[in-house]
Amino acid sequence: MEREFYTISVYVDKDENLVGIPCGESEKYGIADIDTVLTLKAPYTDKAVETFVEKVINECYKKKHNDNSPVSTIERYTKKSGFVNATADFELISIVKTQTNYSLMPTFNDYEKGPLAIDDDEHILPLNYNEGDLAEVIRGFIEIYLKANMFYKEKRELEKEKKANA
Repeated sequence: MEREFYTISVYVDKDENLVGIPCGESEKYGIADIDTVLTLKAPYTDKAVETFVEKVINECYKKKHNDNSPVSTIERYTKKSGFVNATADFELISIVKTQTNYSLMPTFNDYEKGPLAIDDDEHILPLNYNEGDLAEVIRGFIEIYLKANMFYKEKRELEKEKKANA
């Protein structure tokens, strides 16, 4: 059955490994992450990235979200308590596939709230994008939000340390 849209969360760790979590129906939230995790270890080709994204999208709606569990899929995967803690070491890319296009949205990791969408940097690709285009957007997000953000993370840790010692 064809859906209006499919949404996945792609988490990127410091080594550029990808962790994909598909969505499913939820009585409580409408749509939410399901208990399925797919991974792609770096280094990888553009083709591997695009195949990975499609594999994660193809897992959407195969299960329902576990509304009875207070623990999110990413918390179970990382074995860290709390969504903010579980996502702290990742950059999140939200990908939505509609009947006409893909929307790729990076996030900024807020140390109190977790990943926050950066609407200004949303990239829209047609369903029939040229091979390599989707991977190029993802690699661009990794360059900007993961690699360039490392200095920001170190700075925040130093600030926290300074306050703790004051």
